[in-house]
Amino acid sequence: MKKLLSMALLAVWSVSIQAQTLGEFKPKDTSYGIGKTKNATRLYISNFSVSYQIYNERQKFKQGGYQLGGGQKGDAHAEASIGLAGLTDADIQQVTDKLYQDFVDQIKAAGLTLVSADEAGRIETYQDYVKLQGGTLNYAQFPGTVTTVPTGYEHYVKKVDESGKTKSGGFLGNAGMLYPKLSKQLDNAIIADVNIYVMFVEDKNTFQGDGAKVKITTNLRIADQEAIMMSDHKSAIRFKGQNSVTAISSAVTFAHGKMGMGATSMYTGILGKPLTIGGVIEDTKVTSFARGKTDMVGVKTVYGKYFNTEDRSNEATKVVEVDGKKYADGVYAAAKKFIDFHTAEFLNGRK
Repeated sequence: MKKLLSMALLAVWSVSIQAQTLGEFKPKDTSYGIGKTKNATRLYISNFSVSYQIYNERQKFKQGGYQLGGGQKGDAHAEASIGLAGLTDADIQQVTDKLYQDFVDQIKAAGLTLVSADEAGRIETYQDYVKLQGGTLNYAQFPGTVTTVPTGYEHYVKKVDESGKTKSGGFLGNAGMLYPKLSKQLDNAIIADVNIYVMFVEDKNTFQGDGAKVKITTNLRIADQEAIMMSDHKSAIRFKGQNSVTAISSAVTFAHGKMGMGATSMYTGILGKPLTIGGVIEDTKVTSFARGKTDMVGVKTVYGKYFNTEDRSNEATKVVEVDGKKYADGVYAAAKKFIDFHTAEFLNGRK
């Protein structure tokens, strides 16, 4: 009976794994001086975060006015939005917590000791920083995403603004500029920084014709180097139809030592192409199109010719239902593959 039960559980587990399929895994890295870290015995995790895209909207505006050949046309504005339903905070946080624990286990298995947040908080660099504890979801960090850090994990940020968005510190907001100082002030400990971005939409270039058109499609993936585009409704000065652009890059980084302004050793692992996750989100397309009304003739008046044009707009919205378990399993498998590979590459390079 126990044997039959075990076989049944194995079959269920196999079906669950097969339901989510990963695309081609194409890792890339830039590194130097890794062998110089072989005598380092300690590692400090300065950041470990996973950001999940859950909503997106794009807009397009086409100016009307006088047309070639005569006539006049109204303005056109198109907007499309899409969101995920079916995910819980627990689904997302659990993935981040498991990835972090796997990372810590891999580091400890290599014989490295982790530097505590309390010890790190005593160094000069962090004296004016804010100490945060993981386990709370942040919806303000990136447009349309929820950013998570592991439950119980403590880390430092330069600032937290009124919206909840954190500032990492470093020259021009580049946290990587802090690595050499952190390593030196922590007695040459290795500094680790892990950032994962889980995206589910991508923009499709479409022929605009004589109107405004937006097309969004779904594609669940671990992002490589790309950008989050989102309708911009916040900038003090903005154009009609403007979208904000936020650069992102999934990366596993290790740095060690200080030489001048830079580190003596550095490893940055990224993706050469996005790592897609199939079998989780239904293939979905959202298209919005608007065309301003055109008057090619007009009416003569004592004040000149009057054109009867009309500004037009269109909005399209779609909510995609997701199985929380399938999503969590698929994202965990993809992100783990990425983190494990680059961590192993760095650790093996130390030998």
